[in-house]
Amino acid sequence: MKFVYSVLIFVFALLNSQSLLAQLDSSYELLLGVRAPTTTSPASQKVIKKKKREPTGEESATSAQGPVQNPVQVPQGLLMPTQLDTKTLPSQVIEEPTFAQQAKSLFTANPEKILGFYEEHFEESDPRQNKVDISFASSFVTNDSSSNYSYRSYRSVYAGVNLGANVWLTPAIGIGGNFLFSLGADTSGDAITSTPSPARFEFLDIAVKFRQFYGFAQTSKSVEFDVLYSDFKFNVSTDDVYRAKLKSSGLGLKMTLRLPSSSEVAWLIGGSFYPRLQHVESKAGADISSGNNVENTRLGVQLGSEIKLSRSSQIFYEAALLAEKNLFSGNAKLVDPVTGSAPKNVSITDTFYIFSLGYRWGN
Repeated sequence: MKFVYSVLIFVFALLNSQSLLAQLDSSYELLLGVRAPTTTSPASQKVIKKKKREPTGEESATSAQGPVQNPVQVPQGLLMPTQLDTKTLPSQVIEEPTFAQQAKSLFTANPEKILGFYEEHFEESDPRQNKVDISFASSFVTNDSSSNYSYRSYRSVYAGVNLGANVWLTPAIGIGGNFLFSLGADTSGDAITSTPSPARFEFLDIAVKFRQFYGFAQTSKSVEFDVLYSDFKFNVSTDDVYRAKLKSSGLGLKMTLRLPSSSEVAWLIGGSFYPRLQHVESKAGADISSGNNVENTRLGVQLGSEIKLSRSSQIFYEAALLAEKNLFSGNAKLVDPVTGSAPKNVSITDTFYIFSLGYRWGN
């Protein structure tokens, strides 16, 4: 019996060791991913051989490189850099032709390239496309001249007519002019007889004009710069012994800021400066001279608005203030009838208050 028990124990241990080896073999397969060779019958080997096929070149190359990795998942609607279409890129920034390029185009045989740029970007109803515009305005003017010399002190209130025209060689470069003349003007009575003197006032401005646009929509603001030649004349009758004929002329600069509040209405704010004018006193009924002229300057400010009726028609109004300062040295030529002596270092401040209402036509 002991021998039988020993044989049973030996068989049990042997079987138990085979099961342990089988568990270790399966654990090895799970860990390494390799199946241990198993014994198969000849029939099963034939079946396996029938199903076996040679790997292709791509499969062999892939298997040689290693396991296939999952491709990067791109969210729908988002393109990879290599998939970008040029149409999806931001549009190129619009560059307006410079003043130098536009001025150069005026002397070439083909300026349509510059003109075509603005025609393409301006709206069809935009008055800035007009090549010519002509304006007519009625004006109301008040002139106060104050001085320590009674011959140069007077006041005048009169109506006037203001005619203007601009020719735009390109939408940003042009030439223009304004002519304002008085109707039925006279001066206040002189210090001796208190008799008014008939007078005529004339303002002539000729300008080379430049415009800078800050956008091409009709609601975009713009700035206009003018290089001006100004000529002002004050004429009295040849027998007037209490007034002198006056003339002031010279170069100046003017800037006007255009601020549209809508596509039909725009505000205009501007200023002008004439740093050095030539001022001349001429003989009328008497040879009146205030002394040696040393300095003449003029400043101006303007505020107005324009209302667009159509591309070819606008109504505008403007309030302007002009102040000219004339300084003389030495003694005046004639004795002042008010003080009984010839004043020294005569100073004159000539101020104009102008309100204009007009119509502009363009094409």
